[in-house]
Amino acid sequence: MKKTAIRPQAAASVDPDVPPPPMMPPEPGSRVVHGHFLAEPDLSGGVRVHRPLIDGEESGGMPSLTPLLDPATGKTFARIAYATPSDIAGAVDASARAFSLWRGVSTQERARKLRALAGRIRDEAWPLADLIAQEQGKPRLEAFHHEVLPALDHLKFIIEHAGRHHAGQGMDSRHPFYAHKQSLYLSAPVGVVALVTPSPLPFALPLIQVAGALAMGNAVVLKPSERTPLSGLRIGELCRDAGFPAGLVNVVPTPSGTTLHLVTNPQVDKVFLTGSSEAGRYIMAAAGSALRPVVLSLGGKHPSVVAGDADVGRAARGVVWGALANCGQNCGAVETVYVEESIASQFIEEVLRQVDQVRVGSPRGDEFDMGPLQSADRRQRVHGQVTEAVQSGARLLRGGEMPAGPGFYYPPTVLLDPPADCRLMREETQGPVLSIVVVDNIERGIMLAGDGDYALTASGWTRSQATAERLMTGLPAGVVTINDVLYSYGEPAATWSGHHGSGHGRNHGLQGLEEMCVRRFVSFDDRPAESPLFAYPYDREATRIAQASLRYLHGKGRLARLAGLARLLLSKRFRSRMPVRRFVFGRARDGR
Repeated sequence: MKKTAIRPQAAASVDPDVPPPPMMPPEPGSRVVHGHFLAEPDLSGGVRVHRPLIDGEESGGMPSLTPLLDPATGKTFARIAYATPSDIAGAVDASARAFSLWRGVSTQERARKLRALAGRIRDEAWPLADLIAQEQGKPRLEAFHHEVLPALDHLKFIIEHAGRHHAGQGMDSRHPFYAHKQSLYLSAPVGVVALVTPSPLPFALPLIQVAGALAMGNAVVLKPSERTPLSGLRIGELCRDAGFPAGLVNVVPTPSGTTLHLVTNPQVDKVFLTGSSEAGRYIMAAAGSALRPVVLSLGGKHPSVVAGDADVGRAARGVVWGALANCGQNCGAVETVYVEESIASQFIEEVLRQVDQVRVGSPRGDEFDMGPLQSADRRQRVHGQVTEAVQSGARLLRGGEMPAGPGFYYPPTVLLDPPADCRLMREETQGPVLSIVVVDNIERGIMLAGDGDYALTASGWTRSQATAERLMTGLPAGVVTINDVLYSYGEPAATWSGHHGSGHGRNHGLQGLEEMCVRRFVSFDDRPAESPLFAYPYDREATRIAQASLRYLHGKGRLARLAGLARLLLSKRFRSRMPVRRFVFGRARDGR
C-alpha cells in the first residue's frame, strides 16, 4: 500500500510576479521561520491576547484565556478571551443603537464604505492569507484564491446590486379593480443580524455575509468559530478601519454553548448559521422559541457521479481536488464518487495517480498542496470513520494511517466500496477522504447519491448534453455542477442553498441579499374616490356590486362577463368608488 508522505516545512518559493506580503512587527515571544513570524507559547504572557470587538473596541472577555493552536505544529500561537454572556448582550445593544442610524444611510454612502472595505482587503490580501493559513491550516495560496479573492468578488457584486433592491420593484397588478394603484415591493432592513459561522472558511464566508447585511442596511453581531476567531475579529477591524460606524459590526468569539445567549437575545431580528446539522437543530430550536427567522447552511456529503462517457482524466483531477482542497473540510467537498463500471478501473487508476502527486506539508509555504486538519479532535473523528469502514469491508487504496509528528495532518485517503451503512457513508466526514463506489449505470449512481439526509452540493461528469441534463435534474442538491466542482462558491451570482438535512434558506447572489431584508408590499392610490370599493354599508347595492363582480371576473363566456361589466358601470356606488375612465380605457389599452 502506497503511503503519502507528510513533508516537513520548507522555505517558501519566491515568484517574481507576486510581491511578497509585507512583514509585520513580531509579537513578543515569536520567532521568524522562512520569512514568517510564528507565535509560540510564552508562559510569561508574551503571546498576544485577543478579545471580543464590541462597539469598535477590543474589550471584555472571560477571565481565563484559551490557547489557539497552530494546526501545523499543535503549538499555541495566540490566546483568546472568549466573550461572556454579558459581552454578547453589550454587543447586541451596540448593534441595535448603530442600526437605528445606519438604516437611514443612503445606498450610495453604504456602497462607498463597502468599496473602502474592499480596498482594505485588496491591500492586505497576502497578510490575510497568512493569517488564515496559520489559524485554519489551509495552504497560503489556497487561502488566497479560496477566501480572499472570493471575498472581493462577492463584495463587488453586492455593491453593484444592493441598491437596486432599495429602489423598489414595481408590480404589475393582475386585478382590474386595483390596476389604477401604484404598487411596488420595497426591501427594508431586517435589523440586528446574528451570524454564526464555522472554521473551514473563516474569512470569506463571514465577510460575504457581513457585507450583504451591511449593504441592505442591517447591523451585525458575528460569532465566528471558536477554533478560528482571529479571522472573524480581523473582519470587524477591517470594517471599523473602512469607516463603518462603531457598533455596526461587533465580533464575539465564544464557545458553542454560549451562542444561545446571542440567538435568543430579544434585540436580534434574524439568525444565519453555517455549521453542522446538529448545530442547526440546536440553533433553530432556540431561535424558534423566540419566533425568530433562521437561515441554515448545514453539512453536506457531496456525491459525484461519473458517467461512462466522461473524460476520465478531467473527472479524476476534479474529484481529487474537490475532495482534498482545504484538507476535505469544505462543506461542499466531494466525499463519494459513483463511477460507471465500464470506466471504473481506468478512473480508479487515474484517481490514485492524482492522489500520489498531492504534496502534504506546511500551509505557510507555496510548494505544498494540502495542509493539516484544523484540530486534533477532527482528525480523530476522520480516522475513526475510515477505520470503521475498513473493518466493515472497504478496501483501503491509499492513506488511512494516523501520521506521527507535530500538527494535525492526515494523509489523502481513498477507499473502494465502503458499506452503505457505515458512518463514512452516512455522516459528514470533513477530512481528506474519498470513497469510490462502482455502479452499473448512472441511474443507479443518481439513486445512491440521493440516499441520505444531505442535499447541499453534488456534481457529475459527462461529455453528453443529455446525460448532463439527467444529472442536473436527478441529483437532489441545492447546487449541482457538471464537469466542475467547488467553483459555485466563488461565483457571486450563484445561490448557495441546501435542502433536507443540509438546511434551508439562501445565501449569496440576489436571493442571498433578499434574505438580508424584509420584503414589503406598498401602494399609493392617487385617484379621488368616495371609499374602498367593498367598504360599508353592506346593503342591497353592495350585494348587486358583488354579484356583478362575480359575473365580470369569473363569468362563463364573454357575453356573461360583458353583462357583469355593464351592471358594474350602471352602479352609482361603483362609479363613485372606482376611477371609471381608468378602469375602462386602461383595461382596453392593456388588453384586459
